Amino acid sequence: MDSTAPSSLEYPKLRNLEFFPVREGENQSVGLRDPQGISKDILFLPPNVFYLIQFLDGKHTRNQIAGEYLKRFGEILLPNWVDQFLTDLDAKLFLENARFESTKKTLADAYGRETVRPAAYAGKSYEAEAEKLRGQLDGYFGSKEGPGSGRSENAGKRIKAIVAPHVELSMAGPIYAWAYKELREADTPEVFVILGASRGIIETLFACTAKDFETPLGTVHTDRDFLQLFREHGGETFFEEEIAHRNDHAIEFQTLFLQHIFGGKKPFTIIPVLCSFSHLHLNHPDLARQGERIPQFIAAFRKTIEAYGKAVCFIVSGDLAHIGMRFGDLQPPTDFQFNKTMQADLAMLKHAEKGEAQGFLQFIQREDDARRIGMLPPLYTMLNLMSTPNGQVLRYDRATVDQYNSTVTYCAMAYY
Repeated sequence: MDSTAPSSLEYPKLRNLEFFPVREGENQSVGLRDPQGISKDILFLPPNVFYLIQFLDGKHTRNQIAGEYLKRFGEILLPNWVDQFLTDLDAKLFLENARFESTKKTLADAYGRETVRPAAYAGKSYEAEAEKLRGQLDGYFGSKEGPGSGRSENAGKRIKAIVAPHVELSMAGPIYAWAYKELREADTPEVFVILGASRGIIETLFACTAKDFETPLGTVHTDRDFLQLFREHGGETFFEEEIAHRNDHAIEFQTLFLQHIFGGKKPFTIIPVLCSFSHLHLNHPDLARQGERIPQFIAAFRKTIEAYGKAVCFIVSGDLAHIGMRFGDLQPPTDFQFNKTMQADLAMLKHAEKGEAQGFLQFIQREDDARRIGMLPPLYTMLNLMSTPNGQVLRYDRATVDQYNSTVTYCAMAYY
């Protein structure tokens, strides 16, 4: 082995990263970035180098990786090139190893000492100045795709939950508004449990935090009494990966809309929870032990709600299907695939409307999650936590997210 390459890179293992295709003229590449935000770097790889990514699984040596390249392309990769490639990945914290774990621990310790989670996406995903932000959010309600000013048919009823998108506000702002219009006009409690689909992997499958959330509209306070009860009723484990909240927008986007619709007129607190599991955690023997965290979380949370004694309203933050090359498909989606995806989404949501947690899950399992339903973890969790759920899909839409027509679908729902 070359003396310049760390010994820990002999069996390199790539972390769970986001991949996205990029085209500039005739040139194509694939970008890699860290959904957890531990690393701020982005790395662009040409297709032939990206081919090697599949072999960074912790089971292939450096020489075996070079051998796979030779078999596929008929070209020899020099050892120094392989060493430099792996060293670059390591420097960007893209590999699972001691260097990454040490950096993550340092960040987690520093984050753990903070009492407030700062706005991570102000000035990036939404306006950083309060008045401009209010105008931006108002625009979603009043746009032609938004809910408009007409009174909701459920106005004044006690609301149990809403479902809102997770994707960027610039893409789905009006669909967020459909859900939050229901909340604004309903009879609501003062405590909101926000269940968000996490962008990164969470080993404990759920990540809670007691930190307040800061936005340009002010500070949203967490309900520390509820969270302390949750710890006492078996939820302590689910605070271990609080750092997952540091760079995730799932909760942040929802707090903006809560602040906007109540406008300081109604006091409220939130219970922020990020969720990260797949359908395989609920039926695959290799993941069964880790999957036990799901019923453990649900049981502890149910006990906490009962002990707390106050009504809560659930907010689910998640998207539906993810189709196209950005998400792993080999080709851009066709119009036929768009129509097929929409039909499957709406058929699946029939189970969610009826509160059928198992029906919702089994629909995804039968397809082996072919549409990559991002909403699975938070919506499945909510359906198991809420009593007698009775929901309605208010609006359904989709957004194209890259040059290759990769598409995300999403919806707004309300439960009464």
